[in-house]
Amino acid sequence: TELAASVALYLLVADGEEGAEVYAAATKRDQARIVHDAAKQMARRSPELRRFVREFRNALVVEAIGAKFEPLSSDSGTLDGLNPHAAILDELHAHKDRHVRDVLLTGMGARRQPLEWIITTAGVYDPTSIGWEQHEYARSVLEGIFADENYYAFIAAADEGDDWENPETWAKANPNLGVSVRHEYLEELADRARRSPS
Repeated sequence: TELAASVALYLLVADGEEGAEVYAAATKRDQARIVHDAAKQMARRSPELRRFVREFRNALVVEAIGAKFEPLSSDSGTLDGLNPHAAILDELHAHKDRHVRDVLLTGMGARRQPLEWIITTAGVYDPTSIGWEQHEYARSVLEGIFADENYYAFIAAADEGDDWENPETWAKANPNLGVSVRHEYLEELADRARRSPS
């Protein structure tokens, strides 16, 4: 979340894109606000950013270049007419359909160097969901099944056959283990799973 928020701020302020529109999108506005609020905190704490970025309830604005960063959600009525320079889609696995992503992607056509950033947990396997579709696309790129020079993918997951009880496996699926995910917390969950496999 913090990495995506810092990239969003860079794209808002320093990417040289006149009238940049940056969006954090999710199924609910509260979820979309997580990345947006992290960016707000960063802007508040930076004397340099405070010189350029004005904070409103649902937007960060750079008036000098007509740029804005807003949270969006699939429950916010119409999303048509957007011209995103960047779209950060949060928890894509929770999106019930592809509407939000498609609107944001098709709106990027006029931008010189648009960026789509997807952050998500795996969710539940559903071969018909947009989240699983992107998971499989990312896996195909990573495994070299096909090349896509404009698509960078990172999947943190245990390998098939890994022992779920082994702490080394936990680290594969939790790259922030010991930073934002406590080792003791995963030990607790593993103990519960041993006692209650369901």
